[in-house]
Order: sequence, then structure tokens, then C-alpha cells
Amino acid sequence: MDSKQLYAWIEKHKKHIQLAMVPILVLLMAGVYALVYMSGGVKYVYLHAMYIPILLSGIVFGMRGGVVIGLLAGLVLGPIMPLEVSTGEPQKLFSWLYRSGFFILIGFLCGVASDSVRSYLRHIKWLSHHDLSSGLPNRSALCEQLTKIFAAQDKQSDAYVLAIISIENEKELLSTFGVSVLDSAITQLVTRLQQKEAQILSIFRINTMQLCMLISCAHSLEGERFFVQLSTRFREPIRFQEISIHLDVRMGSVALTDVQTPPEAYLQQAESALAEACNQACDHVSFNPAISTASKENLLMLGELKNALAQKQLALHYQPKVDMASGKVHGVEALMRWNHPQKGNIPPGIFIPRAENSTLINQITYFALNQAMAQMVLWQKSGITMPVAVNISARNLLQSDFCSVVSLLLERHGLSGEQLELEITEGVLMGDAPRALVELNKLAQAKIKLSIDDFGTGYSSLQYLHQLPVSFLKIDQSFVRRLPGDKAAISIVEMAVGMAHKMNIRTIAEGIEDQATYDFLKSIGCDMAQGYLVARPLPAAEYGQWHRQNNGCLN
Repeated sequence: MDSKQLYAWIEKHKKHIQLAMVPILVLLMAGVYALVYMSGGVKYVYLHAMYIPILLSGIVFGMRGGVVIGLLAGLVLGPIMPLEVSTGEPQKLFSWLYRSGFFILIGFLCGVASDSVRSYLRHIKWLSHHDLSSGLPNRSALCEQLTKIFAAQDKQSDAYVLAIISIENEKELLSTFGVSVLDSAITQLVTRLQQKEAQILSIFRINTMQLCMLISCAHSLEGERFFVQLSTRFREPIRFQEISIHLDVRMGSVALTDVQTPPEAYLQQAESALAEACNQACDHVSFNPAISTASKENLLMLGELKNALAQKQLALHYQPKVDMASGKVHGVEALMRWNHPQKGNIPPGIFIPRAENSTLINQITYFALNQAMAQMVLWQKSGITMPVAVNISARNLLQSDFCSVVSLLLERHGLSGEQLELEITEGVLMGDAPRALVELNKLAQAKIKLSIDDFGTGYSSLQYLHQLPVSFLKIDQSFVRRLPGDKAAISIVEMAVGMAHKMNIRTIAEGIEDQATYDFLKSIGCDMAQGYLVARPLPAAEYGQWHRQNNGCLN
């Protein structure tokens, strides 16, 4: 039993200990009286044994107990005890009063010390179960309450729901107003929650930006209505420093259906539901096993992907882009491939989006750039000279030294900027567009060609297109594959080609799989073609062979 458990046991049995200590103190005082009397009276030193019950009373009963026992001890060894038993000589009044005062003082000081220690330990215990700034119970208190609830339930219980409420624009608030705005926001959210007190049993603050609540819900429909109403309340701005501030609030919840499940596991499930709510940009998501499975697979995938880089499981395949007017190969796009030792080939559409949501994308992009440049050098030595396009992520452009990294790689491989193309998606401009534009202009100044990939799937590039130093615009294959029979797709593609040409930007249609689509795109003036009709993505050696067999042209 450690000190924390010992203190908890003492606090739990405090009254029983005090009741048991009363007869012990009486016996100790009687024993000291007998010892002093039998040893000849207070003239001898045995009277100091009385400090034992005085100190014990102060420790067990605190200040009041120490004073009372000190007073009784003074009386026991005072007027009823002779100075010397053999002669019957009584004590002087001043002597036993002085001794009594000293006993009382010792009892008082010991009691004060004991009370102070108990008060400090109670404060420490309170801190371990509460958030200091808001005074709300914390994560530990939540787990304890859930444990008590589960202990009182049978194997199944569907009456409770655990929900986590998170302020998602925390960083923006902190950078603008400081940490005090979070405390104010939490306080105001708690006030709104307390207005629903009929269903909310307890409210906890589990970290600086998250609240947790335990809800009583009879059925799922009642719970859904509850969260809809709560979302409406949370959309109302809070007040801070006399201004209105918007909070991005997301909620994840889980029904407490199995009392055998540990409280921490339920918290983890609620966190998974919250993460899914953030991913879907919705107010509330209720946990289901598929969410947990997807989150686990995502983490495992990222862990394996990092190992794949080290173990050379990743490779680049190359797909040619041909000039539609001449049929000659303009260049190739480097496409990532992952050959997993157990799972086989994993499509890039599965692992690249997950990597883009992590810092791992920077390592993958560096790998792709380095491999593509090394391959360019090898092809040049064999007589194949053409630019290679590499896809980059929004996270790459948020690196302050990304342009420097690309330039150093070009210098290391002895290449010029004109020999490299970088493809960016429209999503790059959805985050920090001004910063992305700065980095893109740096790349353009290094004579690196830039292209917008998947054009038409978003809207952000339209408002920035005139500022972007791009050379190519790639029309997304979701439109290309509907050609030439879909009128809506025809209108979008014709608009994109015409707009690009007016801005001196060349267009590339990706995903061309048949001759009819190719002929239509060529007829409306599209500049380049890419797709299975031209060639599938091929490993470097196979692409070199294809290029030589076709003399760098589309047959």
C-alpha cells in the first residue's frame, strides 16, 4: 500500500479511528498517572511520558483534540498529583499551571500541524480530481464516477451517454487573445450546458479545450435531439473583452452499453467519434466500431509507411504526357507505388491522403523528388531527355525551406529548374493561400514549371489563378471520362481550355482511355493528353523501353 492509498484508507475510516483512539488515550493518560505516582511524584522525570497521549491526540483529533488532551493532562498531573508521594508534599500552583499551559501549547501546535497536513492533502486530492482554473472535475474524477456507476449496474446499461465537447479553433483564439479566452469560453459553454441540466448528470473539463459530460438518455432518438439542440446553442458567439467571438465546437459521443468496458476505453471511443466529427466537419458524431477500426488502420498504415520508406518498398512509376498537336512525348508524371511485403500493391489513393494529414508527407515528397531526379539523370545518359512532374502537398509548401530543399536536390543531381515540374492540387490554396503563393513564386523564379492538378474539383484556384505562376492546368479525369457524350462535362472542359489559353497556360487532360475522347479534346484545342490510351504508369526500366520503342511519340 503506497502513501496515497494509506491516506485514502485513513480518510475513509477517520471516524472509526477517532472512536478507537478515545479509550486508548484514556488508558495512556491513566498509565502515565500511575507511572508518575509509583515513581515518586512529579518531582521525577517520568511525567514527560504524558507527551505521548498529547501528541497522539493532536495527530488524530487535530487542534481541538490536542488542546483538550493537553488541558486534561495538565489536570491529571496537576493538583491531584503530589510533588513527592512519600512526603505528600503538594505542587505549587504556579508549577502545575505552567506545566498545564505547556501541555496545552504542545497539543495546540501538534494539532495545528496535523490539521495543516490534512488540509494540504485534501487540497492535493482536490487538485488531482479538478481543473484548477474552472473548478470543474477533471478526467480522473470522470473515470472514478464511471467506475462507481458501473459498479452499481448490471452487465448492461443503456441509460448513459458520454460526450466530449471540443473547441477546434483553439490555436486561433490563443494566438489572438491569450490563454484567458479559453477559460472564458469554457465557462460560458458550461453555463449553456447547465441550462440542459435535466439530462446532463455531470460536467468535466478533461483538458484546456475540451469538456466532457455524462448524459442520461432513455433512447438514441432522445440523444440525437439533445445534440442537435446543443449544437444550435454552441453556434451562438461568446463574449470576451466586450466583443463577440465565434467558437468552432465539435462533439463526439458514445453510449455506455457495457459496464465491463473500462472508463478509459469509453473515453477513447468518444475521442474517436470527436476526431471523425472534425474530419467530416460536422457538429456531432456518435461512436460506432467502424470509426475505431478506421482510426486504427490509419495509424497502422502511417507506421508501416514510415518503415516502407526505410525498407525501399516505395517506388516511382512513370506515365507519359504527349503533345496532342505533334504526338510527341512532352514529359512524364512520377506516380508513387507501394509494394507491401504482405498486402501487395497498395494504391496511392489509400496511403497518400493519409500521409498528407501527417508530417510524413514531407519525407515522402523528398523521396519522390530525389528518385525522380536520379532517374532523369539516368535517362539523359541513355538519350532520353524530358521533364518529370512530381506531385507535392499543401504541407510541403508550408515548409519555409521547401524551395531551398528542391534547389539543393537539383544542384546535387546536376539538373536545371526547367527539367522539373511540380504538380499541386487545388486544395493547396484552401489553407494558407498567401503563404502558398509566396512559395510557388520562389519555385517559379527557380525556373521550375508548375501545374494545377485535378482542376475543376474545387473552387479556390479560380480566385487565385491569375496570381499563380503556373505553366500547366490539368483537367480532372472525372470530367474527361464523361467525354464526349456528357454535355455538362463538355461545357466545363471547353471553359477550362479557353480560360487557360487566354492566360497563356497550357492544358493537360488526364484519364484519357479511348480514341473518341482523345479526338474530342484535340478538336477543342487541349494541348496535352495523359491516360491509359497513351500508356499505363510504368516502372522506370519499362518506361525507358516503351519510350525507345515508340521513338518518344504516340503511335
